[in-house]
Amino acid sequence: MKVIHLISGGDSGGAKTHVLSLLQNLNKTITAQLVCFRDGPFAQEARDLGIPTMICGGNNILRIRRRLTKYIQQEGFQLIHCHGSRANMIGAFLRRPTGLPVVTTVHSDYRLDYMGRPLGRLTYGVINAWALRQLDYRIGVSDAMVDLLISRNFPPDRFYAIYNGIDFTPPPAQGDRLAYLRGLGADVEEDSVVVGIAARLNPVKDMSTLVRGFAEGYKACRKLRLVIAGDGEEREKLGSLAKELGVEKQVAFAGWISGGMDQFYSALDVNALTSLSETFPYALTEGARFRLATVATAVGGIPYLIDQGVNGYLFQPGDWKVLGERLAALGNDGDLRREMGERLYEKASARFSIQRTVDTQLHIYEEILRRHSRPGSKRDGVVICGAYGRGNAGDDAILEAILQEMRSADPDMPVTVLSKAPESTRMAYWVNAVSRVAFFRWFRAMRRAKLYINGGGSLNVISCKRSMSHANL
Repeated sequence: MKVIHLISGGDSGGAKTHVLSLLQNLNKTITAQLVCFRDGPFAQEARDLGIPTMICGGNNILRIRRRLTKYIQQEGFQLIHCHGSRANMIGAFLRRPTGLPVVTTVHSDYRLDYMGRPLGRLTYGVINAWALRQLDYRIGVSDAMVDLLISRNFPPDRFYAIYNGIDFTPPPAQGDRLAYLRGLGADVEEDSVVVGIAARLNPVKDMSTLVRGFAEGYKACRKLRLVIAGDGEEREKLGSLAKELGVEKQVAFAGWISGGMDQFYSALDVNALTSLSETFPYALTEGARFRLATVATAVGGIPYLIDQGVNGYLFQPGDWKVLGERLAALGNDGDLRREMGERLYEKASARFSIQRTVDTQLHIYEEILRRHSRPGSKRDGVVICGAYGRGNAGDDAILEAILQEMRSADPDMPVTVLSKAPESTRMAYWVNAVSRVAFFRWFRAMRRAKLYINGGGSLNVISCKRSMSHANL
């Protein structure tokens, strides 16, 4: 299998980590070629990891399109995989000349990517919103991201979910903790309980809530210290807030950490995240690798990792008072920190390893290629009609059973469900759904389908199996 990955080349944070770790491991079994639209640290790091990397720079979109089309055809690539707004735009332009399926990984909420930058939102944000709808398939980094995009009327049957995975190999000893923290500017002692975060200092990360929550927690636990690793446009604002709240000496702004993050996470006692929006952040799994007690906002895919009160604490975005209470509780109870950190490690290492991410990605590629090879000119798929979308648990169970039978017979089968509440049906089952009174859309679905299933109940599931067998779906 040969897949070409497109990315701007200026990416940082979770998207950068995801792409580099994924391609490094994919290249052990398939050919995964990286194309960056600029040279720089990202491309150099990819080369250092042994990832085949090509630079396709310039601002002439038509020239880039011609060059990549020729390269893709000459090298025999089978699939185009995009990451980020610029890559999505180029990918949309490559669909027709290459004839290949184009998939994008949605690493963040595209409506919030340019938060606090109105000009960027009106230009790159608008272009990306358009490009996302032109591509064939989309991969959300967590089920929550998929649900969010389906709620915005993206085709529900063209989605996949993937979770950021990391290597949980035990890290080596990281040296003198206190000396390291003091080198970052932290005012720490042997008994200090250090809360840390590694993130960009921009509005979507909502660091103001972190500083306010820390100040609240510090009132009840004077051993607490906060170390913020990262930089961005809100640095000055956050420094002023810490001073205003009387915790200027207890909060250290370390800037970007060079030389890897292992020593940073190994020096912490509590890992924190206060984002307004996330997919499935690496910052939490990296903290879990070091068995850190964690407090995070209940957004995106975070609740898939953190079980409230079991292996960490969740709170609603902006709720600095609850955050403060959680930080104080963890600061005052070392056993609680250790127990939560251990439970988080056990869950994260079992479910969110890099190998599981790679296996999921390979499965997605295989399914996309199968679906792309289906003949498009013939009738295909099934239309299912019943008493669905009424909130009746029995009818919903029947629909779920039918869908399971459909997918066991043909996992790539196009499915359309006629429903009283098509929006909720799309969200619940990730299938196309139309209203039963939308006659023209119903008619179009029937003209394309090979099989029609009407009614409900256990007899219908049995007849459904026989119908599929006769229809050779």
